[in-house]
This record gives sequence, C-alpha cells and structure tokens, in this order.
Amino acid sequence: MSDYPSPQQSNTLGNASLVLSILSLALVFGVGLCALTGVAQKWIQMVGTPLFICGGSSAFLGFLGAVLGATGLFGKNRSKATAMVGLTLGLAGICLFAAILILAGRGAP
Repeated sequence: MSDYPSPQQSNTLGNASLVLSILSLALVFGVGLCALTGVAQKWIQMVGTPLFICGGSSAFLGFLGAVLGATGLFGKNRSKATAMVGLTLGLAGICLFAAILILAGRGAP
C-alpha cells in the first residue's frame, strides 16, 4: 500500500475561468481608459454608446469567468488554484467596470 496522495488532475473549469477573467480585466481596463480619456477630452458623446457596449460585454466575460471559477472550486481531486484566481479576477473585472461607469458619470457633462 502506498501512502502517497493521488496526483491532482487539471481543472478545466478553473483554466477556462482564468482565461476569461484575464481577458475581461484587460479589455475592461482598455475600454475604460478610452472612456475616461474621452470624458477628459470632451469627445465621449460621440463614442459613449459603443464604449459602453464593449465595456459591458467585457464585464460579462468577467461574470462568466467568476461563475466558472466558483463552479471549478467544487471538483474532487482537482487543483483549485486556477479556479480561485479566475474567480477573483472575474470579480475584479466587474468591479472595475462599475468603478469606470461611476467615474465617467461624474465627469460627463
């Protein structure tokens, strides 16, 4: 009999969560930077709707990443590290989108 624990399998839900969450955070940051620059330079009225749609879609990727990360935490004999990081980054993408909306709303005329 062996006292060694069985090796953990890769967590595909956690991996998918991590990828979606990283994409979400990067896209929300980029779109948010454009939106806040538009507010500062007074051209946000021309591109506000497309930026909102792109930012909202990117935040939705964060939501999907957070859901997949939360689901990936329940697998047996699977690594949970990527699921935890994906869940955290997905929530960070959603929170960043909300913060950018608040900041852009305060600065828009």
